[in-house]
Amino acid sequence: MSAGYPTPAAPWSVSRARTPSGSTAETLVLIALVLQIIGGVLVLFGIAWLFGLSLVHPFAGRWVWFALTAAGVVGVLVVVFLYFAYTLCYRRIQRGEYAEAQAPTLVIGILSLFFGLIPGIFYLVGYAKLDSAIREQQGPPPVYGVPTAVPPIACTGCGRVYPVGAYAFCPACGRKLGP
Repeated sequence: MSAGYPTPAAPWSVSRARTPSGSTAETLVLIALVLQIIGGVLVLFGIAWLFGLSLVHPFAGRWVWFALTAAGVVGVLVVVFLYFAYTLCYRRIQRGEYAEAQAPTLVIGILSLFFGLIPGIFYLVGYAKLDSAIREQQGPPPVYGVPTAVPPIACTGCGRVYPVGAYAFCPACGRKLGP
C-alpha cells in the first residue's frame, strides 16, 4: 500500500472479529437509537403543536417566539445526541471495536435514563454485552498448570519403556535412562 494508507498489522478478521455478544450489543444499541428517534420526533411534534396553539390563542405574541426557540433548541439537541450515539456507539460496535465503544455506550446510556427510560436501559444492557464481547474477542484464557503430553523414554540396553522422570536408571538392566 502507500504511505497514506499503511498496511494493517493484522487482517480485519483477526483483530476485529465479530462475536455473538457483539451482535447482541449492536442490536440493543440499534433498538435504543430507534426508540430515541421516535421519542425525539414525538417531542418535536409536541412542541410544534404548542407552537400552533400559541398562534391561535389570543395574546400569544411573545409565546410564539418562545415556542419557536424551544423547538429549535430541542431539535438541535435531539439531532446532536443521536449523532453522537450513532457515531460513538453503534458504528464502533458494527466495526467490532468493542473496547472503544464501551465507555461512550455507558455515558449515553446514563444520559438516556434521564430523557427516556427505555432507551437508557437498552444502552446499559448493550454496555454489559460489550464486556462479554470483549472477552469473547480476546479468546479463551490460557490454561496454566496442565502438563503437556511427554512421550515416554526407552532404555537403550533392554528396550523397556518408562515414563519420563520416573527412573534415572533402568530397573531391569541398570543403564542410565535419557541422553
